[in-house]
Amino acid sequence: MLLLTAHAQASPQDIFGHGARTSALGATGAASALGPEAVWGNPALLSLGRERTFSLGVQGALMHLSAQGDGLPGALDGEPMRGTLIGALLPLPFSGALQHRIALGFSFFTPTNVVVRGRVLYPETPQFPLVTDRAQSVTVQAGFGFDLGKGIRLGAGLSALAAIAGTVIVATDTSGAVGTKVDDQLVATYAPLTGFTYDLSDSYRLGITYRGQLEARFAVRIEVYDLGSLTVPPFNIAGLAQFDPWQVQAEVARVRGPWKTAVGVTFKRWSSYPGAPEPTVLCPPEKPNCQALKPEPPGFHDTAVPRVGVERTVVDREGWGATARAGYFLEPSPTPEQRGTERIFDNTRHALTLGGGLELRGSIPLSLDLFAQGHWLAKRSHRILVDAGTGRTGKATAGGYLLAGGVVASVRF
Repeated sequence: MLLLTAHAQASPQDIFGHGARTSALGATGAASALGPEAVWGNPALLSLGRERTFSLGVQGALMHLSAQGDGLPGALDGEPMRGTLIGALLPLPFSGALQHRIALGFSFFTPTNVVVRGRVLYPETPQFPLVTDRAQSVTVQAGFGFDLGKGIRLGAGLSALAAIAGTVIVATDTSGAVGTKVDDQLVATYAPLTGFTYDLSDSYRLGITYRGQLEARFAVRIEVYDLGSLTVPPFNIAGLAQFDPWQVQAEVARVRGPWKTAVGVTFKRWSSYPGAPEPTVLCPPEKPNCQALKPEPPGFHDTAVPRVGVERTVVDREGWGATARAGYFLEPSPTPEQRGTERIFDNTRHALTLGGGLELRGSIPLSLDLFAQGHWLAKRSHRILVDAGTGRTGKATAGGYLLAGGVVASVRF
């Protein structure tokens, strides 16, 4: 128990993008997001909304992962991800100088089978911590956008994740029996979202989005009392159930005409990931330098994720319209090569995205957007320690793929 560490994971929008349109466009959006999707893509773009919008959809993903080598199990498939997307855009009905200037946006993702999941595993347990269990948490985004005029827009908001905190008390009751009392709480953790856009011309736009570091901890303290002569120190079972590094996404997009494109890059500060933030046994205040074991830092490094998305209007008639979308992004792995007894695998991912949209322009405008993504994990080899006693090493090869998709229906009024 002294060596327990936790999965380092991320919210679903950090993996696949947020919303059907931007997810089909290579998870771009800092200069091109529309509607409620702009809360995550760039809250400044909420100010482009002219109609109240409500959206509802579903999203899912399958994971086929493997780690081959001496002492490794082979298949390490993650549990399928399933969830519901809900979004809303509300332009504020000011008049005069503030007309069509300010809008609010909200967006939610809710897994269908859990509220939040945190798993604490030994580092020697084969795992894909940056891929599996990644979307098993309720996520919330809210923000507003303000159009300053002359092509300049600003936006701000927040992103929230569900986390768990609590205590387990083990003690002897009046009858002499050992019993437990469990007090777990679901809590929220927050991070800021800010955005800026500037219209370079009538057709081209520059966008920059900053997303703060988001940590959702899984922390349970186990305290033992009244067990006679047996003294047990408090156990601190803690780890990061979800983790998004702070990141900056910069993008240039063509936003008018039958062809729309977006090209950008996202810098992610993975080197700020602390690993398991606390050891299982904490040093008492009077002995801050006790010999309690501490997990080794994971040694993650920063990454830059290039993205590109293309959208083509294929039908543009009075009563309806249709678009086709495609994109690509390259997600480098922030994890170092595994050389010791750790089995924390991760791979660079090549992601191909596709999708389309159908818009009905009647008295109540409706739209239907869908997307599909295929993530290929480039094979990666590791030289792992198989037998610590003899120093024998072996070769490990990790790889796999992810398949994701979703559909979102929207109404404007």
